[in-house]
Amino acid sequence: FTRVLTVRDRSGSCLGMGARRTPPHGSHGSADISHDADSYPQEVEVGNVEYKLKLVSPTPARFQQLVTQLAYRLAEGRGRAVYLLGVEDDGALHGLCPRDMSASLGTLRRMCGHVSARMVVAAQRTKGVPTGRIAEVRIEQFAECAQVEVRIAVLGSAQAGKSSVVGVLAGGPGALDDGKGSARTLVMRHMHELETGATSSISQQVLGFDGASRLLNWTEELARTTSELCASSTRVMTLLDLCGEGRFLKTTLAGLTAHAPDYALLCVGADVGITAATRLHALLAAGLGVPVVALLCKADVADATSLGNLAEATLRLLAECGLPSPLYLESEAELEAAVLAEPPPFSAHCPCLALPPSGADGGSEDDSGGAEPDAAAGGGG
Repeated sequence: FTRVLTVRDRSGSCLGMGARRTPPHGSHGSADISHDADSYPQEVEVGNVEYKLKLVSPTPARFQQLVTQLAYRLAEGRGRAVYLLGVEDDGALHGLCPRDMSASLGTLRRMCGHVSARMVVAAQRTKGVPTGRIAEVRIEQFAECAQVEVRIAVLGSAQAGKSSVVGVLAGGPGALDDGKGSARTLVMRHMHELETGATSSISQQVLGFDGASRLLNWTEELARTTSELCASSTRVMTLLDLCGEGRFLKTTLAGLTAHAPDYALLCVGADVGITAATRLHALLAAGLGVPVVALLCKADVADATSLGNLAEATLRLLAECGLPSPLYLESEAELEAAVLAEPPPFSAHCPCLALPPSGADGGSEDDSGGAEPDAAAGGGG
């Protein structure tokens, strides 16, 4: 699977399929099943492409699972998904007889009805297929029903607390940090990351919000899978935890370009302060035209005077990078007032969110995590 660059204007409208994993041997949601390959790459959990061997006479419980799965794939593709029928999960071509293909398409059509989407059989293939044929089905959700998504790239130097912030927000009350980095273990993907505490890959975590703007990750309900969270949410916020160490700069650049973030969250640790990496990340975001929100982390390791000095230094950094004059917020009440103001003060500012959180005691995590995507992001700048 390959990644493609989303073309996005600064109003936030998506001009492509989205920076997701694309179907095998294709791009922008086309699986290109007409080629002569004997198999496809193994299906992956993320992205908007789903393999199905067949969808014949599912039980009611199984049908509901299929609908939830479809909703997740649509959320991954920003309202678009691609289903390959007659293909095993490992990518092996199996094929379906005409009767099973007709039944599978009927089931998929019923599934689309439950998520307000339409489908079209884009292509079919018989060559190299052991039994019958396989089909590529493109699914698109009606625009008025498409889920709202905001992508936020989490930037900052190594040890600034980026992964811990993401882990606490996405993990809920049970994910509070123990002061030794336990929260970041929910985000890190590789053993060497856990051993060193340094992120070397792009980790995506989803925050889900319901119609009342409640952060569903922090509800008292049982833990949800990503697909269940997306299916229950009217708005989702995808946090892209990027690398802080200089040797992984290429990976950070990939996150800032291929994933087309709407905003950047610049984390500044109260213990390490502003480093060369902090400056570089701020410059990269400014150069790419990505609005920046600055977050002061690890507030429990510094006194009020040190935090004040760090906040002033962060404001100067944003100005030096050529970003618009920041709006300084230091309490939940000020944030709420700014969001509800008419017109919003964010329109002419690059918002600086100075709610110093502590992942160990919860600190201001409720403040920064309880706002819905538009509010936390500041509505543009």
